[in-house]
Amino acid sequence: MSASSVWAVFSTFRPGDAALDAVSSVAEQVEGVIVVDDGSGPIAEAVLDRLESAGAIVVRRPDNDGIAAALNDGIARALDAGAAFVITFDQDSRVAEGFVRNLVSAHDVATRAGIRVGLVVPEYFAGVRQQTGPEAPFGDAANVIQSGMLIPAAVIAEVGPLREDFFIDLVDMEFGLRVRSRGWRVLAAGGVRMEHTLGTRYRRELFGRTVALPGIPAEFSLSTPFRYFYRVRNRLILNREYFRSAPRQIIRETLLDGIHFANACWVARPRRALARVYRAALVAAVRGRMGRMPDALMPIAAEIRWDAPVVAEGEK
Repeated sequence: MSASSVWAVFSTFRPGDAALDAVSSVAEQVEGVIVVDDGSGPIAEAVLDRLESAGAIVVRRPDNDGIAAALNDGIARALDAGAAFVITFDQDSRVAEGFVRNLVSAHDVATRAGIRVGLVVPEYFAGVRQQTGPEAPFGDAANVIQSGMLIPAAVIAEVGPLREDFFIDLVDMEFGLRVRSRGWRVLAAGGVRMEHTLGTRYRRELFGRTVALPGIPAEFSLSTPFRYFYRVRNRLILNREYFRSAPRQIIRETLLDGIHFANACWVARPRRALARVYRAALVAAVRGRMGRMPDALMPIAAEIRWDAPVVAEGEK
């Protein structure tokens, strides 16, 4: 495989100048770049025009249908253009020179070793090691994160596209579990890094003093409050659908998510509003209500503020 067989697909929503840097960082490493804007409207036109001028194929979707729908749109266009592999990115995902080449190399080495490679991701994402086991040119990935995910066209043909009814959050995790359930391996490319900020970081305090316990760091990241509807609902759906095929992974990630949801509840103001979001997510999961969160829940989620000192701003 070579860079000439790889296309990059970016999903954007109300992108800023960071999207220009993100696309620029990967453009010379791939055959083509497709940017799919997920219903930003006129506010994004200036940036999207500049991306087009820089050589990207820009798709303007009229409605906000979620990250999976946007990426699937771009992936389908890349495959129609003859891509053998697609690599997906967020709008602020800058990569170093050689990033794509190194993912490709890990894929090729593993394939020559007789491994059925489903996905390849960086070994380090936001400073967190994804490769399990000792350091190696490639190894099984502990997690799948959408940005920087190399997907062979053959995998998409067999397992299908990203799951659009998840809308946002855990879309990548579901795809990784589905790929593994079909007998493909999900690998992390040794030594490859992607710097990324997963939400704004806050410091945990009690009565004005920093709280740090064994195994529980003093700093934690939180997303925009409305996303906790999707995180809770989609976590429950994943647990129901993949517990039998990946029990250890489901148990581990559910425990980690439970700690995260407790962190959010700790600092949410008013807590009752976040509790209503959690409850609505639970009901939606039980009743199989997928897609976008109910419109009536949006103003409730909009009330929520995180009552904790900000350490570093991140993505929303």
